[in-house]
Amino acid sequence: MPFQFINDLPTEPFLIEHLTMPNGNYELPLNARFPLSIKVFAYSGPPRTYPLNWHARLELFIPVEGAGRFQMGERVVAFTAGDIIVVDVKSFHGLLEFSGQNPRAIVISFLPELICTLGSLACDSQYLIPFYVQHDSLEPVLRRADRLGAPSHAAIRKLLNCYFSAAGGLHVEAGCKVYLLEVLYFLSLHFGFSQQAQAVLLEQRRLAERLGNLHSWLRDHYAEKISVSHVASLCFMSESQFMKVFKKATGSTFIHYLTQLRLTQALRLLRETALSVGEIAAQVGFSDQSYFDRTFKKHFHSTPNESRRGIIQ
Repeated sequence: MPFQFINDLPTEPFLIEHLTMPNGNYELPLNARFPLSIKVFAYSGPPRTYPLNWHARLELFIPVEGAGRFQMGERVVAFTAGDIIVVDVKSFHGLLEFSGQNPRAIVISFLPELICTLGSLACDSQYLIPFYVQHDSLEPVLRRADRLGAPSHAAIRKLLNCYFSAAGGLHVEAGCKVYLLEVLYFLSLHFGFSQQAQAVLLEQRRLAERLGNLHSWLRDHYAEKISVSHVASLCFMSESQFMKVFKKATGSTFIHYLTQLRLTQALRLLRETALSVGEIAAQVGFSDQSYFDRTFKKHFHSTPNESRRGIIQ
């Protein structure tokens, strides 16, 4: 196991449903002064269907034991212990499956402002390039066996030891930032530097701002009959312009994004209510239950009833 030392660190079960909003936003509270969170999650127990989510903070997913598949938008990435996945947080993402004797993972979350602001040196923007520039031709993963796998693991170990140390205060925060920058530096080397890094970051933030109100609107209206032309008008764009901007900002089409949002809410209702599958399908915006069943299974690889029981065949 590449991270044997985590046996001495606090571990918690992976339960985030109570922090996931109706629009799929996973709101993890972060310290405004030092917005960094590191969790060691346990995924033990019977196989289950995991909720998809999105959020503004950046995230690294590092499986410690076990293997599985991770979905980001329309992309699915297979992983094994020791891989470092750079999560495409702007799209709906989450585990499709995670199996093993004791599946566990490290999840490192932080706000981009911790690393780079508009007033930072140009070189600081390089640390964030792996999160904002992801191409279909390149996996968003640093594999355990890659050349930079070992030094990245060493930096992660220093980061976790510092973060979970009994001490506190600015000295610890400074150490955490140093080691996090070391991890991000190796990831930047792996994925390659970009001379246009700062321009890319500014463009991604601009796109996110243009779509910001849409996320709030979808929270209350996702189950209604929604046309692309209508949501385009809400963003003061033409339909063709909206489709281009939305794809660039989220990594998926609006229809795919809306479907994932509806399915995520359906999964929540399956677990938290006694409503029938047909009632849930109608409540989240599917008028045809058979179509809902097929779409649900395609996305979560289990039927609604299997997910309600927590069983995946």
